Amino acid sequence: MKRILIVLLSILTVTISAVHAVEKPKLKVGYSAGGGSLLSFIAHDQKLFEKEGVVVELIPFSSSADGLNALNSGKIDVGISFGTGGPLTFISKGSDFSIIGGHLAGGHPVIALPSRAKEFRTISDYKGKTVATPRLYTADVVWRGALKKAGIDPNKDVKIVEMKTPSAVLEAVKSGKVDVGIGAASILMKAREAGVSIVGWSNDFFPEHPCCRVVVRGKASKENPDRYRAFLRAILQAEKILNTDPDLAVAANRKYLEIDEKMAREYTLEPHQHISVDPNRKGINRMWNDMKAIDYVQSELDVNRYINVELYRDALKELLRRNPKDTFYLAAKKKFEKLN
Repeated sequence: MKRILIVLLSILTVTISAVHAVEKPKLKVGYSAGGGSLLSFIAHDQKLFEKEGVVVELIPFSSSADGLNALNSGKIDVGISFGTGGPLTFISKGSDFSIIGGHLAGGHPVIALPSRAKEFRTISDYKGKTVATPRLYTADVVWRGALKKAGIDPNKDVKIVEMKTPSAVLEAVKSGKVDVGIGAASILMKAREAGVSIVGWSNDFFPEHPCCRVVVRGKASKENPDRYRAFLRAILQAEKILNTDPDLAVAANRKYLEIDEKMAREYTLEPHQHISVDPNRKGINRMWNDMKAIDYVQSELDVNRYINVELYRDALKELLRRNPKDTFYLAAKKKFEKLN
């Protein structure tokens, strides 16, 4: 009888363990291959998602539009590197998106052939030029907003050639079909390999503008907030690793992007890229207003309804509870209070 009870207890234990394993929250996370995804690479590599109790599957997309369409249709649960302009455009058209954090700010290169590089020093130099730009990408919105602020009409004073992807922008520049291209972080390595010149950065138009926001479906984040808090806790710890152990961050980028050591180091530690999980509500509001000013969107929506800073605040609060004297998390708290 005793042996039977032991066997039954063992079976019950195995069954309970199996149920728990099945019930472990899972998130399909979409990213743009090559740009703005470093923190999730680090978190995945260092098993921080598992540590925080969530299983993450990373799924690459070739364009922001494809990734956002996948999020909108429920094929993925989170988008981490599809910009800010793209998600806001989808929101303006009725998508139930919620911005809960960030991955990257700034860091998008403006590119031209070396022979044309000296022609682009200030925003006024774009007047009368033929410019390739990736529609729906944040750098496109930031650049058009800067034109408007400089008194240059994007629809009349510049010939804009819209492309679906930043890679297409790079090809247009290389072939000489356009004078200059508004790029994205995802083509930074390819641009340097191709020998084109980086003549400026999106940061020149809007310093440390938000990009690569963490975007989820609003209803899902309300129904299952814990899994999204866990996700944010993991990438917050990854941000700390980037700041305290950059060599580890370089190794993670090299592994997931399959690039050599030199390129991984240059790309990971590029000073024009500001990597932070903070949602930056104020920056998103500024970009939303810029998008309306340049007729990128026509909407009277209150964009703050689509920004959830509470999940990030809760994630940071939990990490501070565990590490009350940690200088990185204390600094993150001050930054949160300033930007949100």
